[in-house]
Amino acid sequence: MHTTERLFLTIIFVTILGCDFKPGRNNFWTEQSKIDEVVKFEKTLNKNIQIIEQKVFLSSSVFPKVDQLDIALPLIVKRGGKFIPLYAEYFFTSEDSILRYISYDWEHDRYGSYQAKQELWKSESEKLTQYDSAYQKIKEDLIRVLSLPLIEDKELEKSINQNGVEVYTREAIWEDEKTKSKLKLFFGDQTFRIRWNHYWK
Repeated sequence: MHTTERLFLTIIFVTILGCDFKPGRNNFWTEQSKIDEVVKFEKTLNKNIQIIEQKVFLSSSVFPKVDQLDIALPLIVKRGGKFIPLYAEYFFTSEDSILRYISYDWEHDRYGSYQAKQELWKSESEKLTQYDSAYQKIKEDLIRVLSLPLIEDKELEKSINQNGVEVYTREAIWEDEKTKSKLKLFFGDQTFRIRWNHYWK
């Protein structure tokens, strides 16, 4: 195969891969609304909305106001994806159903058991380039929605954790007087995930 043909096929492959990863600017919910508005929004993306029942709790390290509010169990919606499915978690207060905290997790089998994930982790550990590409495209879409981040990594950062395992991370943070958002890639040591969280102060 000639170099030109190889280059052409590579461009096609990257383009297809990029389309699979790219969530689209309108697929992020960023309004502090009642939870029923979120359900309507998710139904515009997929009328056969897939809701997952799972006990998920917040800590003050991710949402500083959690101890001041009566947070209900979240609405969790699983969206499809050929490479990385998205689990959208919407946390709201019990008394008024107002949205307080959002977490979008691009992750395989997010709520699966430790045993079931053994083979999955092995295969995902070979896809660093794909995860990095996915992170970059998600960040670009968030920039269209939230503007430029205050803090961002331009490339992967490698470190060795307390278990002696190589991990790779990237992070971008947006913040103003009313909200805070963080996008983070964490790759390694049995965690292969891109997460965006957004909350109202």
